[in-house]
Amino acid sequence: MKSEVKFILLIMTALPMVHFTIVLTLLNQVPETAEATTIETNSAGFDYNDFDQRILEKFFDDEYDKHEHDGRVFYSHSKMKYGTDDEKAEKEQIRNMFSDFGIVSPKFYKGNHEKMIDEMDKLYKHNDGKRIEEMEFYKMIVGSCQMLVYSKWEDEIPSGVAIEINHAIDIGIPVFELIGDEFIPQKVHVQGLSHKETIKMYDED
Repeated sequence: MKSEVKFILLIMTALPMVHFTIVLTLLNQVPETAEATTIETNSAGFDYNDFDQRILEKFFDDEYDKHEHDGRVFYSHSKMKYGTDDEKAEKEQIRNMFSDFGIVSPKFYKGNHEKMIDEMDKLYKHNDGKRIEEMEFYKMIVGSCQMLVYSKWEDEIPSGVAIEINHAIDIGIPVFELIGDEFIPQKVHVQGLSHKETIKMYDED
C-alpha cells in the first residue's frame, strides 16, 4: 500500500507547471469581490520561509527539517483532535507513510482573539498591513506545503478542513484522506459542513 501511495504522489507532484498556470489564469478572471484591504491568497507559490516564523510557531507545530525532509505535509483535522491521542496516532501514521515530509500541524493559539487576529495580519512579510481573514490565513500555509493529509471528525468534514482540502486541490497539491491505516487519494472537491453546522456539531460533543 505504501509503495502505491508513493507512486501516486510521485505522479501528482510531477504534473507539468502548466496546471498551475491554468489555475492562476482562471482565478485572475474571477471578478473582484473582496474588499481592497483583504489580501488574496487563492494561488500557489507561497514559501514557508516568507512567513514570520515566530508567529507561525504559535499556530502550528512544524516538524520540517531541511536535512531530513524534501518538503512539508499539511495535516488538516478537526480542532477537536488537537492535543489528543487520536492526533498523536494519526501524526505517527503520516510520519511512517511520508517519511520524506515534515508535518505542519495546526494547534490551539494561546492568547485572546484580538491578539490572534493581529498576529495573523502580520504573518506574511509582504502583506503591507492588509487584513487577512482567518481561513485565508490557513490557506496561505496550505499553499506553502507540498502535500495535504486530512481526517474526518465523527464521519464529517468540518468547514475549515473542507476549505483547506479544496484549496489544496485547486492549486494542485496532492491530497490524501487518512481512513484507518489507509491513505486514499482525494482528487475532487469535498462537500464539508457549513460553519454553522460545524459549530453545532462541536457544541453537541
